[in-house]
Amino acid sequence: MKKSLSFLLVMLVLVAPAIAQKTYKGLPVIEATSKVADYKVGTELVKGNWSVSPQIAIDVLKVPVHNNKVKFTFYTDSDSISFNVKPGKSNRFYVLLNNKDYALTEIKGFGFEALEFNETNKIPAYTMLYEQNDGNMYLNELRAKYNLDAIVAGAANDTEKALRMVNWVHKQWEHNGMNQPSNPDALTILSEVKEGKQFRCVEYGIVTTACLNAIGLPARTMGLKMKEVETTEFGAGHVLLEVYLPDLKKWVMLDGQFDVMPVLNNVPLNAVEFQQAIANNYKKLEIRSLSGADKAQYVNWVYPYLYYFDVKFDNREGVGFPRETVDSKKSLMLVPVGAKQPKVFQIHNPIEYCKYTNSIVDLYQAPVIKASATTAKK
Repeated sequence: MKKSLSFLLVMLVLVAPAIAQKTYKGLPVIEATSKVADYKVGTELVKGNWSVSPQIAIDVLKVPVHNNKVKFTFYTDSDSISFNVKPGKSNRFYVLLNNKDYALTEIKGFGFEALEFNETNKIPAYTMLYEQNDGNMYLNELRAKYNLDAIVAGAANDTEKALRMVNWVHKQWEHNGMNQPSNPDALTILSEVKEGKQFRCVEYGIVTTACLNAIGLPARTMGLKMKEVETTEFGAGHVLLEVYLPDLKKWVMLDGQFDVMPVLNNVPLNAVEFQQAIANNYKKLEIRSLSGADKAQYVNWVYPYLYYFDVKFDNREGVGFPRETVDSKKSLMLVPVGAKQPKVFQIHNPIEYCKYTNSIVDLYQAPVIKASATTAKK
């Protein structure tokens, strides 16, 4: 018996170094042969939403922590690593891709906090322009070519129309964050989709916005940016849209890439209301989606982007006509009270196109409808 026990102890000593965690530059290493990775936050598994990127200096994944800590597991096609994530804390490791390239990966925990904006101002400081669909040749072509009226036929209300339209656009192509269309307008994008091309969040926003404008619901694309937009090298922004629903007399957020509409107490939310609902009413918050988008997965992914919000001053549809600006700026950015006004996007790209405001009313005024300077598509 003693001899058998001694032999077992010797074998454990010999095997232990072989199964010990590999390290590189003092950090753990896991291996991969595919760039696509999965991860689990608590019990929520997120599949195929992470790309291993050795070319990025530090690839940061922000992980939501609703309590003091959450168990996190990162899976490659051949390896995994687990640890507890805490708000405000980071865990770093390397992914060794194809036994050749090291990708430094940082998992950063964050909590949830409602942003503060100026809600005392009642009169907008700026005027934004929105499309009227009467006689707009561009929108009429889009509406007829893709039979948009059939998509919303029989809808009980404007909310249902919006849900049907964002679902239709969502199904037109699979997301590809590396492709851009030859021209950033809905007709061009949908034409190139027919050729087999796939596009970014930007294009989901553009197409859904145009389709809603075509059926008479004023809509606008919206850029979201992280708090660390100036210092994050990659993935610091996301594009979605908002639509004004006349029967509710309010702006409502839609995300074409994920096919979602946020709702609280049966009332659809705009992007700022959504941010605050995540922080203050997460249990009651609902994600409506005709394709069944998962609430936890979407909220956890999008929350870090809900910090800066920018929209164009001139949201009319068509191509080939001059857009109106304010002091030569094409967009208005809503900035939280006390936050920095960002001047750079992802380290290298100057933000030279924005006016800044802290006032909610500036962003959420009712639409001012104005005909396009030209309604013909070139």
